[in-house]
Amino acid sequence: MKPHYCLATVTSETFVTGTEVLLYSFLKCNPWFDGDIVIIIDTLSKQAKARLSDLYPVIFKTRGAVVEQKIVLLRQKVPELRADLHLRLLSLEVFLLSGYHKVVFLDSDGLCTGNLLEMFEHPSQLAAANDGFGYEDLIDPMLEKLGKKTISTKDRYGKKILENTFNSGSMAIAAELLSEKTYLAVTELLGDFQIWNDFGVKGFTDQMLLNIHFSQQTTRLDGRYNFMPYMESYIKCVDGISLIDAKFVHFAGRIKPWFKFDWQQLLVYAPQYIKYLQLWLDVWQELRSKDKPELLAEKIQSQFDWMEGGNDAKITQLGVYE
Repeated sequence: MKPHYCLATVTSETFVTGTEVLLYSFLKCNPWFDGDIVIIIDTLSKQAKARLSDLYPVIFKTRGAVVEQKIVLLRQKVPELRADLHLRLLSLEVFLLSGYHKVVFLDSDGLCTGNLLEMFEHPSQLAAANDGFGYEDLIDPMLEKLGKKTISTKDRYGKKILENTFNSGSMAIAAELLSEKTYLAVTELLGDFQIWNDFGVKGFTDQMLLNIHFSQQTTRLDGRYNFMPYMESYIKCVDGISLIDAKFVHFAGRIKPWFKFDWQQLLVYAPQYIKYLQLWLDVWQELRSKDKPELLAEKIQSQFDWMEGGNDAKITQLGVYE
């Protein structure tokens, strides 16, 4: 019998443009896919839903009452919790997506750049890539051997009880874990107030819950399936992976590609991000112009004018890399 696959993600009004690009790039890079696409939401406008539904017959799933009730109790015990905690726990609903052979969950701040069939066919119950802390732990021995300063964050979340943590922004989840039993077991951790002493109120998210519950059950994917721009050197060191190998680029962190930035500031403070932002913008522009041939015509004319204008000859060559 043909496997029944599902792609799942989470979105909100501020993330919907990112979700559009995620879906468009996923469908372009995975033309074989004919499964379900589920988008987990808290609330979402009709206009936003229409934009996403134009790309694929997506299924919208709203947050369940279990997490909502537990957050209410948490706020009574820990009133200083972050205001957007409920949004950061939406991904837990993915474990209620029963009936699929495999669910691949991708964060909406990501861009598909290759075929993800290997994730859907992965034999493990749960497969995910290292997070930043996980990469740091693997890099430290190499730095020590070279006599360099180590980088592992000693006071990171859950350091007392967790090692080799994974990033929850790209996960392949097998049918055995897609059940109410798993969902209730993970969400039960929201009632363990001792956890907050280990993890801290600001950093607590779905990722920490999942690392606690699945600490001994997760098979590691390499950086191709969760290539995070701000960790490109870590991923290159541990996995031997660079952007040209990546199949899913994940814009984890504060710099989201659908927000406008001062490019001069980017050159000063985050020059390594520019190639990734440009890659995302190229896909966004393709998406926006796919039904507007006049935009493509304008781009072709601009390209022609640049070539005929000899602008490349105006750039001074400073030497050769050796």
